Amino acid sequence: MPPGDAGSGYYPARVIVDLDAIRANVRRLAQAAPSAAVMAVVKADGYGHGLLPVAGAALEAGAGWLGTAQLDGAFALRAAGHEVPVLAWMYAPGAPFAAAIGARIDLSVPAPWAMTEVIDAAREAGRPARVHLKVDTGLGRGGSFLEPWTELLHAALAAEQRGEVQVVGVWSHLARADEPGHPGVHAQIEVFDEALRRADAAGARLEVRHLANSAATLALPEAHYDLVRPGLSIYGLSPFTHRSATELGLRPAMRLEADLALVKAAPAGQGVSYGHTYTTTRDTVLGVVPIGYGDGVPRHGSNVAPVQVAGRRHTIAGRVCMDQFVLDLGPEGARLAAGERAVLFGAGDHNEPTARDWADAVGTIDYEIVTRIGSRIPRIHVGSPDGATDPGGNAVSGVPATVEVALPDQEATEALGRRLAGLLRAGDLVVLTGDLGAGKTTLTRGIGAGLEVRGPIASPTFIIARVHPSLIGGPDLVHVDAYRLESLDEVDALDLDTSLADSVTVVEWGEGVVESLSEDRLEVSLDRPRGTGIDPGAPDPGRVARLRGTGARWDGIDLAGTGVAVERVGEQAAASDDVR
Repeated sequence: MPPGDAGSGYYPARVIVDLDAIRANVRRLAQAAPSAAVMAVVKADGYGHGLLPVAGAALEAGAGWLGTAQLDGAFALRAAGHEVPVLAWMYAPGAPFAAAIGARIDLSVPAPWAMTEVIDAAREAGRPARVHLKVDTGLGRGGSFLEPWTELLHAALAAEQRGEVQVVGVWSHLARADEPGHPGVHAQIEVFDEALRRADAAGARLEVRHLANSAATLALPEAHYDLVRPGLSIYGLSPFTHRSATELGLRPAMRLEADLALVKAAPAGQGVSYGHTYTTTRDTVLGVVPIGYGDGVPRHGSNVAPVQVAGRRHTIAGRVCMDQFVLDLGPEGARLAAGERAVLFGAGDHNEPTARDWADAVGTIDYEIVTRIGSRIPRIHVGSPDGATDPGGNAVSGVPATVEVALPDQEATEALGRRLAGLLRAGDLVVLTGDLGAGKTTLTRGIGAGLEVRGPIASPTFIIARVHPSLIGGPDLVHVDAYRLESLDEVDALDLDTSLADSVTVVEWGEGVVESLSEDRLEVSLDRPRGTGIDPGAPDPGRVARLRGTGARWDGIDLAGTGVAVERVGEQAAASDDVR
């Protein structure tokens, strides 16, 4: 069943995941460890970003391994057709090891009980298990300490002689990799090296030795060995408190946003939300954001966490509830309306809060912020599907990506126009295509409302171009019907290029006619279901808008946030593991 209410597929919030950012981050991490292979850690549903889309993007960017804590994630990767080595490491006695061995999933062996069960499962599966022996070098968590680990090593090698296992790797985990100069880091590396010496002396023929997480991948080359295991940084987040993602050459891939459900005036002295822990100090405007702790918004964000609306940051007012929270938008919020986008966090490029901002506000780590977002919020994955690169293997910016938006009725179409208006500025060209009755003029009406221009906005069929002046000192809207224009000469005769720089120009039926006006344009196609006419008495069958930005102007512009995409990944698995 899709996210949201049963049967509808609708939800007033969305997580937008930039797969191009995932690809670029994987390449950046590979550059940091040029002598090692990269295992993309996609546990906890790809840190909340979506297991399968993230895994695919990481492999396209050059990762050679995949890692997931739980076996269900490993099975899902195999079911999706990924043939690269996949390592799983978190289970208890009674786990389905035989099925994992049959699926060619590598297994971590942290203790004697696991060795015993894996050997039995290998006999059942009729093939040797590929195992990685985990040594606890000082974290004090998974794996066996050095002396009992040495006994485990000899037991594994004996089983290898019997054809029951293949000892593929030795691995461990650092406790303080985010503190590169801490003496404990080098103490753990020394223990790991001793374990490797013992494995070599015992005759182990290892494929991989691996120790480095994100922090060690970026800052501890002595910990790279044969394979690095970045997790957090694949998603564009910094593992260090003293260095930002930007400083590390990383780009956050997740954006969480919702649509305001209600905007209303409130007097000074009005208590807000349960317990009235916030009280307005002036006549103001309140906005209700329709997600809450049932969606993974931390309740500790009450009265402290930042949210951006219409380019301005606000702090949550009062307590976060299960399905909603409130913002004090100030008196200037009177110009806003229900449907306005509220951005909880994103990459930070446009002054929106980041996951790190939220983590700092609520006293946690950004790992938790991104992994706790609930399954009922749909994930929308954007980014060029083939991970376009230049000849040097670097991510190419400016590759147009098409975003599909479901529009169930005219109101939704007009609301999309208002959202697009928030992205538009003077000089922008918007090219609309679609059959009669598809909603081109309705969409333009929404753009005009968002730009706050003089109306009414109607079909320009009998007036090829109509100018709607701004009411607020912003750009005018030039509304054009190109249906009857058959040549570039006719386009030139309208002198649209003279007004283009100072206006937002929206052209209906513009495909193949007005592209010469600008290399930078927003292309929007509106498609109704097949077989539907324009009978005004019939129920509105809805439509699908396809948005595509072309040219440098639209490079990096978030189009996915303009609505709920048609194609979504199914319900997301809940985050379950806090291993970095």
